[in-house]
Amino acid sequence: MSTHSTPSPPQGPVQDIDETKLPSGQCRYILLNPEIKGHRCGCVGFTLNRLLPGVACECGHLSCYHIKGPEQPPDKAQIEQLIRRVQALEEQLDRENQGGLGSALGDVVRRLGSLEEQYEKSKEDLGQENRNIYRQITSVWQSVEQTAKRQTEVHNRLTMNDERLDEHDDSMQKLERRLMEADDAAIDLEERVDRLEDLTPTKPRHRRTSSLDSEKSKNLDPDITWQRGRSDTRGPAPITSTTLTRRMDSTSNQSAVSSEAAGPWTVHVSLMPMASVAFPFEKDTTAYKRCLSRGLHQMIAVQGTDSGSFANAINAAFGSLLKGRPWMPLQARLCDAKTLQGLPMLRTLDPALVDANNYDQDFLSKHCAVCGPNGKLDSLYIAMQLDSFSWHFLRRSPCYMQGLEDSWAFEPLLDPNSPSEDDSMDEEDRPSAGDILPPLQSLKRTASEISRTPSFSAGSGEGQGSRPKVARTGACVPVPLELRRRIETV
Repeated sequence: MSTHSTPSPPQGPVQDIDETKLPSGQCRYILLNPEIKGHRCGCVGFTLNRLLPGVACECGHLSCYHIKGPEQPPDKAQIEQLIRRVQALEEQLDRENQGGLGSALGDVVRRLGSLEEQYEKSKEDLGQENRNIYRQITSVWQSVEQTAKRQTEVHNRLTMNDERLDEHDDSMQKLERRLMEADDAAIDLEERVDRLEDLTPTKPRHRRTSSLDSEKSKNLDPDITWQRGRSDTRGPAPITSTTLTRRMDSTSNQSAVSSEAAGPWTVHVSLMPMASVAFPFEKDTTAYKRCLSRGLHQMIAVQGTDSGSFANAINAAFGSLLKGRPWMPLQARLCDAKTLQGLPMLRTLDPALVDANNYDQDFLSKHCAVCGPNGKLDSLYIAMQLDSFSWHFLRRSPCYMQGLEDSWAFEPLLDPNSPSEDDSMDEEDRPSAGDILPPLQSLKRTASEISRTPSFSAGSGEGQGSRPKVARTGACVPVPLELRRRIETV
């Protein structure tokens, strides 16, 4: 390879250009820029650019794009003729527009415009309706979700109630078995008493099942009769030295109270909603707060020991509720059983004792009042003889103690009906305020139901000298499961 470079070809001589043959008119080159598409070059005359090789104008375009000579001005006659032709065409177009075709086209255009407006308006209306429908569907779905949540809550509550009912059924069955065992124990004790009476013929035999004894028991002391009825439900209760001492102390305390000088004395009185209530309301419960807010529990002052002073004090304290209706005190006794220690039990007075002239201090201390350790009257319970109070009546009674109005909110256990249904009922159809639990069935059996066969003796059979047992039903005795153990004292 040679190290010497190849010489460039020799340049030919520059040829002279005859400018007389070059064009002199404007440039007709069409520009290619997208912004000015379709426009031609703005050069109005060809000017040779001597700096560039070839024949090119200073506008940058070759001479072939230029017109050879400048354009001649148009003839004035031709221009006038062209103007007249344009005017004639305009007049013809106006006539056509004013004629059938033009008016028809105008009507079509106007109708199309109105149709477009109606279409746009209907489109907006449909859009608004669709939006409203979507909002309504959303609210419906929200309601469905809330209903589903409420249904779930109700289902859970029903499940809890079912479980509680199962527990109650189990407890009632256990209680029924205990009652049956107590009945068997009572039967066994009765048979043992019969055998002891047979072994001691010198002593008269007392049969509690005879009709003569039942007639005699009516003339006995009500306290002894009530104690006997209570012992019959749980088996015979032996009289111990402690019981005798307690009775002697009670008698001495009553005599001490009656021997005091006549003067004002105080006692806590509770007006019960109904006379057949078995237990007073437990303190600080909703029912107790309702009664306390309407003045059914008051501490009254009695000016004397006679019945008239006591009646005047009761009428002065509870006159707005009694409204002249007859009332009577209830018998109240504290239960001495271990499981029911301190529980006041209520029952109505014997009809022979119901008399307004009997309600002096000695009578109340002996038959009705709950007395303290010193023998003084601690609390009394009274009720109307023929009528009862409903929660509806008490709710509309004057308020006695402020701050307890929250207890009058709707309570399913106390208010079986809603407030609207309760307002539409008659006063005779409303249940009593004390009618919360179902009434207790009688636990004492009649003479025909008492069996003479011992159930706990394994050696004796149903053969010699035994009487057949009467079949017992398996019905469960409804009893209150929640025992109220405190006295309602303020």
